[in-house]
Amino acid sequence: MHSLFFNPKFRPPHYLGGIFAICALLNIYGVPLTHVFSLIQEINWQEVWQDDYLQQVILFSFMQALLSAILSLFFGLLFSRAFFYQDFIGKPLILKLFSLTFVLPSLVAIFGILGVYGSSGWLANIAQWLELSWRPNIYGLTGILIAHLFFNIPLATRIFLQNFAQIPSQQRQLAAQLNIRSWQFFRLIELPYLQQGLFSTFALIFMLCFTSFAIVLTLGGGPKYTSLEVAIYQAILFELNLPKAALFALLQFLFCFVLFNSASLFNRNVQTALHHKNIWIDSQSRLVKCWQKVMLFLGCSFMLLPLINTFISAMLAGRWLAVWQMQQLWRALGYSLSIAPLSAILAVFISCLLLLLARRLHWLEWQKLANFILNAGATILAIPTLVLALGLFLWLQEFDFSRGHLFLIMVCCNALASMPFVLRILTEPMYSNMYHYEKLCQSLHIQGWQRFRLIEWHHLRSPMQYAFALACCLSLGDFTAIALFGTQDFTSLPHLLYQQLGQYRNNDAAVTAFILLLLCATIFVFLEKVSMNKETYDHTQ
Repeated sequence: MHSLFFNPKFRPPHYLGGIFAICALLNIYGVPLTHVFSLIQEINWQEVWQDDYLQQVILFSFMQALLSAILSLFFGLLFSRAFFYQDFIGKPLILKLFSLTFVLPSLVAIFGILGVYGSSGWLANIAQWLELSWRPNIYGLTGILIAHLFFNIPLATRIFLQNFAQIPSQQRQLAAQLNIRSWQFFRLIELPYLQQGLFSTFALIFMLCFTSFAIVLTLGGGPKYTSLEVAIYQAILFELNLPKAALFALLQFLFCFVLFNSASLFNRNVQTALHHKNIWIDSQSRLVKCWQKVMLFLGCSFMLLPLINTFISAMLAGRWLAVWQMQQLWRALGYSLSIAPLSAILAVFISCLLLLLARRLHWLEWQKLANFILNAGATILAIPTLVLALGLFLWLQEFDFSRGHLFLIMVCCNALASMPFVLRILTEPMYSNMYHYEKLCQSLHIQGWQRFRLIEWHHLRSPMQYAFALACCLSLGDFTAIALFGTQDFTSLPHLLYQQLGQYRNNDAAVTAFILLLLCATIFVFLEKVSMNKETYDHTQ
């Protein structure tokens, strides 16, 4: 480290922003965690290890994440294989709609799922029309798994589609000549390519499900189906037991830290962007085609029906005029539209500062230190937002904080939650700029803002727009932090939607869910446009 700061090529004054960002992140995470861990001293550990409720919460957290990950991979593989080999009208549109689930707020999906699979949903009405005694029960483990599958099957599908596209046409032609089909074709030809991202995809989905909050909170249905994050929330708001909440937060932090580091061992930077090219595909039997068409119908129905239900429910609600006159809706909309862009700007800004410092260290062959800095920006994956929010909650109890403080906390929490995705988007183009233009900038003595404006901006404009829009969309749908700090006077659209669902105001909830869906869909269309412009630009280089 001593030799680094005395290296004339480093020039620390030019990277004070990155150093400041590192220090800020250390304080943002350090201070709240210190307050969380300070309450651990009040816990009787002998009673903790004998607590049946704690053991049940830990067991269920792992069980639902494991089941969700396994089922997501299984159904994602079946659907992606059918999707890859069958051509049909609207295939690109379906793929884009599947991508929408990545930025879709959890509570919007939950509203749609309740409308389809709930006790008074579409399936229940069909069963009643057929005079069947069966009634669906969406709450509990069943509902949690359905919601997790809704979000994770599209993710697994896109990754597996990329793996299928990587299989060379020569191998497919050789397999056809040797009459290698069905199971043998899958085992010998497809499976080696699928294995490339299998473990990393499983680890990613497992972590997403393990830290799932809104889905388990809304569809859990009782203490039997409670995860660690929901237990933290309940211990604070319902039991007012801060030491118990701190214990759950400590366990959540330890498990997520281990999972985050374990997942990094399998991380291969899986690409989910599909590149269209001519792929030779052998003709299939009528039975296989029939089976794959059935899978396509079931998969598309499972993914699209909740979205269709949200749209239809909003159109038939008959509450548009009354809802738009609700002051609480305008307040929630105002806060959401204020917090989202500010948190996105903050996420992009801090990510750029970190990347400027990390890429310089990488250029000077300090790879381990550069990777540490990048991992610091993704720390939120190891320290869930609710654990961070709990620490901030404990810290702010020492002050007389106002609504403005809550607003800043929401901006900060949402920015940190989106930073791993922003870093992933910006890392490759910023490192590419370093490789291509570093020597040119050194020879012309172009530094700082001038370098960014004259040299780098033309290559970073589309990725930054994409990162900003994605962070904005993720912030719009975030419910984790606002669940802890939200009040009647300080709310957001997801928080308002959760209250409406809890009070069985389904017509109001339909309108709120549709507004959220419309906002996210608008940003998603912009994301697709920016992504297409970026691909066009890359192909011209």
